[in-house]
Amino acid sequence: MKRRILGYVAVMVTVICLCAAPSFAADNYKVGVGYQGMFAGNMLNGLSVRGWFGPNTAIGVEGNVFYGAMEVDDTDFDADLWMVEIKAMYAFVVRPNSRFYAGAKFGYGQFSVEPVDFDGKVYIPGILVGAEWNFPSLPEVGFNFDVGYNYILNKNEVNGNDVDLKLHGINVAAGIKYYF
Repeated sequence: MKRRILGYVAVMVTVICLCAAPSFAADNYKVGVGYQGMFAGNMLNGLSVRGWFGPNTAIGVEGNVFYGAMEVDDTDFDADLWMVEIKAMYAFVVRPNSRFYAGAKFGYGQFSVEPVDFDGKVYIPGILVGAEWNFPSLPEVGFNFDVGYNYILNKNEVNGNDVDLKLHGINVAAGIKYYF
């Protein structure tokens, strides 16, 4: 009789461990691809890749690629800006369908202006705080927003005049990612 009970217990423990293994793996990493846009402070849209790693997915990294263009009607004035950005995040609060995080970011951008024939570079360090959540019925789609402060470092000149991109200050970004 004891063997039979121990056999049932062993089978149940094995089944529970095998069923729980995918759940444990989901808590250790999560990688998603999607859209990220900056709406307040500057208007840039782009492609985003975000990953959460570590126990209970508390450590995150995000990479973004943004592009912006401007044309002035009735003139030949044309400007382009592209930027890459990387964020390091730590989630202070991790819940089954949400997380609250803070972090730091660094961006690098290049811009060009025609017909002035001017090319420049910018370096953008910053800090951020944000949240990400998903719906219980749709756990593979994550929605996020960040509020942060960016500071622009540039040493660009045209004909002896400094060129300052006014992208520094408080920014608000939002995004949506599909997690694999």
